[in-house]
Amino acid sequence: MALINSIFADNMIMQANKPVRFFGEFEGLVTVCFNGNKKSVNSGGNWLIEFDPVDYGGPYSIEVSFEDISASIDGVYFGDVYLLGGQSNMQFKLWESSEPKENYRGNKNVRLFTVDRMEDGEHFKERDGWVELTKENAPNFSAIGYYVAQELARDDRKIGLIACYQGASVIQSWMSKEYALVPEFEIENRFGDHEWHPIWNSDGVLYENMLSKILPYSIASVLWYQGESNASVDESNIYLEFLRALITNWRESFKDDKLEFIIVQLADHLDRAGYAWSKIQEQQLLAQDKIPYVKTVVCRDVCDNIDIHPKEKDILSKRIANLL
Repeated sequence: MALINSIFADNMIMQANKPVRFFGEFEGLVTVCFNGNKKSVNSGGNWLIEFDPVDYGGPYSIEVSFEDISASIDGVYFGDVYLLGGQSNMQFKLWESSEPKENYRGNKNVRLFTVDRMEDGEHFKERDGWVELTKENAPNFSAIGYYVAQELARDDRKIGLIACYQGASVIQSWMSKEYALVPEFEIENRFGDHEWHPIWNSDGVLYENMLSKILPYSIASVLWYQGESNASVDESNIYLEFLRALITNWRESFKDDKLEFIIVQLADHLDRAGYAWSKIQEQQLLAQDKIPYVKTVVCRDVCDNIDIHPKEKDILSKRIANLL
């Protein structure tokens, strides 16, 4: 981590009406000047400075100094920030979807920050900062992120997307180790006949290597699309408890005990129509009744059931947006 976390960059979107937090790594005096207020902290390493919530609007400039080093962050807006989390169906890009290329469109009110994945291949990098959605770069946006943002970014409402996902990831990897207490299951139970075991699929690995980089940045909601890699019989029976642990863990980590989670239910899939897949779907639907501030989005009736990565993400995304 740099003196200030890489998420703090020109043109960023910060969450309106929630605590405004700045953080990074530095040993010495750190000072942040923002919205007519000035706060300082003597840091021994990791530092965090928090300001009171700010209403929608902008642009703002932020001045940050580290002893005799200073920097300015410009073009900052307050809007709504959504974390795109989970595995490959959230990672799934617009160019892979059924949307005709001639329909791609930009939106000056939508900006994306991407957390670097352990697996190389993502078009956008942390070093790119907050990327404005254009017709040219739209193909490389998460399809769900693109559609949801286009639905919400109306009347000059600023929408920030944080891409924090990894294909073929198990839910245990997204929790800190103290929360991922359920014993490891046999790899063949997770991936069928495949012996491939991604390096990120151990307890706490993606939490430590990805999510922790942006904590505790204030956000509006988590959009969570995951479960395919946990569709073994044993894991499917307790997937609701996995969700409960993840949500509790993330709410503590984001310092937001009412942080909203939108759970996307797995689509039907003909090749995986057995007990475990159906049990995951059942547990995902139960989540909205069993865990506070959780809503589940059903997609089995609007997604192709012959592809584990349904290409029809537009109607599903409208359902998500209608819950936000």
